[in-house]
Amino acid sequence: MKIKAVICLIVLIHASHLYGQNKYDFNGVESKVNQAIENNEIPSIVVAIAKDGKIIYEKAFGFSDIENKIKATTSTSYQLASVSKSLTATGIMVLNHKNIVDIDASAEKYMLPYKFIANEGNASDVKLRNLLNHTSGLGTYAEVDYADDEYTVNSFEMGFKKYGNLFYPPGEICEYSNIGYGLLGYIISKQSGKTFSKFMEQEVFRPLGMKNSFVDKTNNSDILIAKKYDSNLKQYPEIINNTAGAGNIYSSIHDLILFGMFNLNNGKQNILSKEEIDMMHNYVNENTFYPIGHYGLGWFFNPNDNGYKAVWHEGGMPGVSSMIKLIPEKNIAIAVIMNNFNQPLCQEITNDLSKIILPEYNPSPIDGSANNKYYTSDSTYFGDWKGMIKVDSLDIPCTLKIQSDGNIIIDYLDFTLKSYLLGNSPLPRKTFLYFGSVNNNSFSGLFPGDLPSDDIRHEFSQLMSLKLLKNGNILSGAIVAFPATDKMIYGYPFYIRLEKQ
Repeated sequence: MKIKAVICLIVLIHASHLYGQNKYDFNGVESKVNQAIENNEIPSIVVAIAKDGKIIYEKAFGFSDIENKIKATTSTSYQLASVSKSLTATGIMVLNHKNIVDIDASAEKYMLPYKFIANEGNASDVKLRNLLNHTSGLGTYAEVDYADDEYTVNSFEMGFKKYGNLFYPPGEICEYSNIGYGLLGYIISKQSGKTFSKFMEQEVFRPLGMKNSFVDKTNNSDILIAKKYDSNLKQYPEIINNTAGAGNIYSSIHDLILFGMFNLNNGKQNILSKEEIDMMHNYVNENTFYPIGHYGLGWFFNPNDNGYKAVWHEGGMPGVSSMIKLIPEKNIAIAVIMNNFNQPLCQEITNDLSKIILPEYNPSPIDGSANNKYYTSDSTYFGDWKGMIKVDSLDIPCTLKIQSDGNIIIDYLDFTLKSYLLGNSPLPRKTFLYFGSVNNNSFSGLFPGDLPSDDIRHEFSQLMSLKLLKNGNILSGAIVAFPATDKMIYGYPFYIRLEKQ
């Protein structure tokens, strides 16, 4: 009788364990995902959830390679785009943990021969912590290399030499910066004595059991890599960012959820202390161009997202959408990756999964302009501002007229028009901004334009994003040039400084 009782108890315990993993109904999410695949919205999607230190749901849908009809699996590796930043930040924290670097020391100590160009503030004031939380003063920057494009992008070395400028005083404002995380990847290599790829493999991926993760490329032929597709499910050529630490890490959904568990202190081997992990998930700077939450050290977070602290990072680039989200109070991690760019659906699936696991949780939408206000709400911006835009060796005269009637006019000399190409004098360019918004002492706007940089591809129309910081009667910061195309190619920042007249 005792033996039978023990057997019954074991069966009950096992059944309870299985029920704990299967009590959630994922049918609705799976139907939505399958419908999106049938509608040719996405080629594939992989998802995973961990709770209380166990993976309770992990599944792959669709094709990682449409042409060869290779189905996605939970071991297929996908490029993570900006979710790479959370992993790169972990690499820096491992060096900090080993006393190889000090995140509160000047970054200049670790980054030679690279040097910042200090348009604003002092270069020596930039700490590793500032690079980690995007408060270094560096600007928005991107360069994407398509294998089938004859245009040659800058190497990271050349890109940093041109655009490693401090557009804002260090510590003043959070400005999301790929070039900052590219620099962190370089610092990891420089200070570890290994390539960035080798360090991440040996010190982060391998200890955390992430067997299908790598940087840029892998020599392991057993790893299947998802192809990248555009919105019409046409396959992209090979795509590489020149800022590896910002977006060139690949991972499987199984590996990514293991990384999520590590960040909830559920990993089998913790390469950082609980205190160090918690430090990464905590906010530093209130002033930001992206008021969607706070940015810690490689992670966004919202201390009160409808009752729960939420920690997350998104990634998006041509052929990639990714998201990892943590709800620490409930010991929940959720990861979603797709092999085309459809960030709204990626967020939607992540939120759907979080509601299944935690029905009382209603995630807030991730909206980068949620807390911004129309500029007319702050009359201190009204008036005429006069100064210059710095492009290479040129100081281009510029005026910005911010009017109370809702119109903003920028006026500057355009050196890129036909007259300049013919050797004549530059012509004035005068245009209205599409919008102007403010958040505390930061101003954002957008207008059509061009600038005389050799890097800008003038065969495309350009959009110019204004990101300015107000300090008394001075507006200074960056104009970021983007090509007005569906294809992500570059974002180049140029220094602008204006004084109120």
